[in-house]
Amino acid sequence: MGQIQDWHILGAIHSSSQADLTSKLTALEAAYNVTHQDLCLYLNDGTTKTRHEMRNVDQFGGNVLTGFGYIDGPWKMRCEYANRRTFWATIRGEQRFGTGQYAWRESLTIKGTGGPKFRYMPQLDGPPEPQVLQTQTPFYYVQEGMAIGREAYIVPPGPLFPITEHLEMREIRYLTPRDMRWGPKNELWTTTWRYVMEAVNIQSFTVFTLPGIL
Repeated sequence: MGQIQDWHILGAIHSSSQADLTSKLTALEAAYNVTHQDLCLYLNDGTTKTRHEMRNVDQFGGNVLTGFGYIDGPWKMRCEYANRRTFWATIRGEQRFGTGQYAWRESLTIKGTGGPKFRYMPQLDGPPEPQVLQTQTPFYYVQEGMAIGREAYIVPPGPLFPITEHLEMREIRYLTPRDMRWGPKNELWTTTWRYVMEAVNIQSFTVFTLPGIL
């Protein structure tokens, strides 16, 4: 479905005075506070033709700052905040591959055997007595499923036995996307379905036809 890339950045701000260092750190924090930017390693000529770049437009939901802070660097003479300050930052980008189907689940419940239907009839005195109401009964088939589309709803399949379907009991549901990101980028659109079928004779069933995942 995709991959996640994390950049771990370690750097130091140099300055000639503590006041100037404070000003530079304020600017540094403000810069990292601006999210959804390109992250590139620049060459001396100002180009980014390196193996190290993460373009915001290529990420699902853009590049996001996931951590920022300060640490004591490996300097001698305890010079933190005297003329430099060591900082760290982590930035995450997520790439997604494919645009079609993400998941598919389906089930078929078979209710009944076609055998007789009976009830226990109450008596004024003594235990209830069984009474056959029908010598034969129908078979019920309940087909349920769900599909998740990457960028759009998946069209639900039809019932396995359409001639026997109770059309008034058909249920189709559409859910909002599960994954909503900046951009806007929305993915994982869920569709569910439920068909109720009834037949006098048992219906043949072997296996579901599963669509491919893209």
